[in-house]
Amino acid sequence: MSRHVFLTGVTGFVGKVVLEALLHQGVERVTVLVRESKDRQGRVQSAAERFAKVAQAACFSRLPAGWTQQVDVVSGDLEQPACGLSAADRDAVRGGVTHVVHCAASVEFDLPLAQATSANIRSALSVLELARECPKVVGMVDVSTAYVSVWRPGPVEEKLAHLPKPASELYEAFQVAEGDGREWLTLTGHPNTYTLTKSVAEHLICERRGHVPVVIVRPSIVSAAHRAPFPGWLDSPAALAGCLLYSGLGVVRAFNADPSVRLDVVPVDVVASEVVRAVFGPMPAEGQPVPIVHATMGVQRALRIDMAAAATIEWFKHRPGVVKAPDMFVGRKDHGFDAADLVRRELPVQLQKAALTVLGQSKALRKLVRADQKVQYLNEGFSYFTHHTFDFVRSAPLEVPGFEPREYVRVVNEGMYRHLLSRDESQVSFAGPKHDDGRADSTWLKERPAANTTLKVFGYALRKTFRHCTSDVTFDRPSFERAMAQVPPGALVVLAPTHRSYFDFLLTSYLCFQHPELGISMPHIAAAEEFGRIPVVGPILKDSQAFFIKRGVGREVPELGEELRRLTEKNASLMFFIEGQRSRARLMLPPKRGLLRALQNTGRQFVVLPVAISYDRLPEEASLCEELSGKPRPKMTLTGVMSWLGRLARGQVQLGRVHVACGQPQAMGPDTDVRALSHTVMAELQRHTTVSSFHLRAFLAEHPIPGVDEAWLKDAIERRGGRVIASELPVPSPLTPTLAHSLRNQWQNWFAGDVLARQPGNPALETHLSRYRWCATPLAEMGDARVDAVVKALFEPVVRDYLEATKVSAPCELKAVPVAHRPHLDGVVQALLSLDIVKPSGDDLEWGPNAAQLAQFQQACAWRGEVQS
Repeated sequence: MSRHVFLTGVTGFVGKVVLEALLHQGVERVTVLVRESKDRQGRVQSAAERFAKVAQAACFSRLPAGWTQQVDVVSGDLEQPACGLSAADRDAVRGGVTHVVHCAASVEFDLPLAQATSANIRSALSVLELARECPKVVGMVDVSTAYVSVWRPGPVEEKLAHLPKPASELYEAFQVAEGDGREWLTLTGHPNTYTLTKSVAEHLICERRGHVPVVIVRPSIVSAAHRAPFPGWLDSPAALAGCLLYSGLGVVRAFNADPSVRLDVVPVDVVASEVVRAVFGPMPAEGQPVPIVHATMGVQRALRIDMAAAATIEWFKHRPGVVKAPDMFVGRKDHGFDAADLVRRELPVQLQKAALTVLGQSKALRKLVRADQKVQYLNEGFSYFTHHTFDFVRSAPLEVPGFEPREYVRVVNEGMYRHLLSRDESQVSFAGPKHDDGRADSTWLKERPAANTTLKVFGYALRKTFRHCTSDVTFDRPSFERAMAQVPPGALVVLAPTHRSYFDFLLTSYLCFQHPELGISMPHIAAAEEFGRIPVVGPILKDSQAFFIKRGVGREVPELGEELRRLTEKNASLMFFIEGQRSRARLMLPPKRGLLRALQNTGRQFVVLPVAISYDRLPEEASLCEELSGKPRPKMTLTGVMSWLGRLARGQVQLGRVHVACGQPQAMGPDTDVRALSHTVMAELQRHTTVSSFHLRAFLAEHPIPGVDEAWLKDAIERRGGRVIASELPVPSPLTPTLAHSLRNQWQNWFAGDVLARQPGNPALETHLSRYRWCATPLAEMGDARVDAVVKALFEPVVRDYLEATKVSAPCELKAVPVAHRPHLDGVVQALLSLDIVKPSGDDLEWGPNAAQLAQFQQACAWRGEVQS
């Protein structure tokens, strides 16, 4: 039988996930009833328009394209006769519907009783009446609430709750009741009009169902998805999410609750599964009792309030976006709640109100009042639930594989952060002007873990410095958490960042200082010995846990071995730059393995974390461009450092966006193949180096290509495995050729597969990519003129430089050829040496045994399809 489900409440949290679950299970057709509404401007939104917005929700992302074609949208009003359907829609529903799921309800606790009655009782009866008119209906599910049962000690069973009067009599009285129905709540013992009207609705459905097979599903407190459609999905700060969210943001600072109470919190996907299982499962025959199913987790899997609050505060205090550093008192009135609330909320709010009134800031005052009302509502409206543990029992066990209460709180927090606050955990701000942690600098410094004075001063200075020279400094938190989760007990952590700037070690160390919860202790940094010789700077770096090494020795240095053994005996974490020196042109340089081998000789187990740091612009950009133009590298001096600090103080250093991500960790022991490990680390660094929209705009400013804009380039890079992040930094004008080329190198590797497919066998391109491409990029999109143009703009300059360099009349001229990009010249030399066209002669080059093959090599380097001069 083809299944056709009539579903209400699809604009709500549970209704969305039920719709997704129905379609994911393969239900052929779903008709959703949506009520017209008015937006804030008073414009009427049709049912179709409202559903179109619903369909954009992230919870539908795993459904195939075109899924909405399986959904019919009808306009109606459940509180009206015949559900407010038009005659045509009513006929269509009658003729096709086989199953009915009623999810719609008003979950507001403080609705006037008459309104709650209309929303929760009249609507349910209206849906029941419609189901009775559908000859093909084989089952109906009414979604109620487990809290229809008034709290009493002992188990709460799956049966109708006791009412002091007949349900029909209560229904009649409620419809004409005035106010909040306090006398009725006192009579029945219910805490609010929502649970009271839901209880009456259950009784009336059972009494009036007639021949319609009905099952009632009772969720407890519904919160974020546990597994499906993906962990953490939610779209509303209602119920538990609101309590946790405002606690985590530092808004709620005193919670009127019994700390030992266990809240029965059920993931929304568990509720949806129970609803779908019920509607397609066994149904009662006419005259049989209506089955009631508790969609609840049970006391053993319930969340202790104190645990949930503490875990949420700990989670949020390490993330930006809080209003105030989170802190929470959890207790009943006899625990001192009133006094805590007075000090933590009432007095500060009254002082703020007075100040805003004096300053005439009426808008801010209204906002403060609304926020305070929300806080009070959370404490008042939820006190019934936070002072009683409900022991909901089920007739059938509920299987939720992998559910653990504390872990689920983390899932809820991540869901709120992502879906309610629109924060991306893979781009968490940890420094810069957009880093809003709700703390003054002095307070922040006091909260840092114990460290020597130099590290604390450094941290304080960097916190202020990043505000002046960056637009935002972010890191991919999940990538670091995944990496640290793979570090076995006893293994030492070795941080291996990319090396584009002297800022690299400051950024990496600052990340460890700012986020100690990642579990990476402040690293000891292997720095070039020239830093140790700089007056003032050298001693400061040494106090900041730097140790100095000689570069380019080519053999084991006893002093280095001794230092590493000393550090490993302390179980210290380490940091070194696997590329050895800064990459002047943002290319991934071949790895240096000396320090890795020295670490291996200690006999300890290590885990190398590849740390990719991506900059819009580099602090030393001007000097690096000069070096790429052929000028010698300047020596590090105190004067140079002070000059740079002066430019920083004057606001002349603007780096834009900076992002840090961690690649797959690499284990290293005494028997590890260090060469293979170093190549894998480089591949991880390249794979996790991000591209920013600034880099793309810079390319397009230099290479306007028909049909290629920033969005197209972003999509093309992401299809090839890269990642593009947003940046607001403007492209400099003029954009020098040297800088433009370096910025292209940031993402050129993602089109390696494309260029090799278009220019097979080209030794210039093969040599270039063998030197600088470390991660596989096999995708090649052929037959697209836009890709052709991008590939040519990226790689033809490589070919031109190889052709120019091979025009020399003598090998000794190679190193002085005026090419457009000097790193290409190193590739030319490597290629000619490997082919024996040239060979070393002291510090210079001379013709090799295959010198006659130079012309053939040059011809093979030509860009295919172009006439070369």
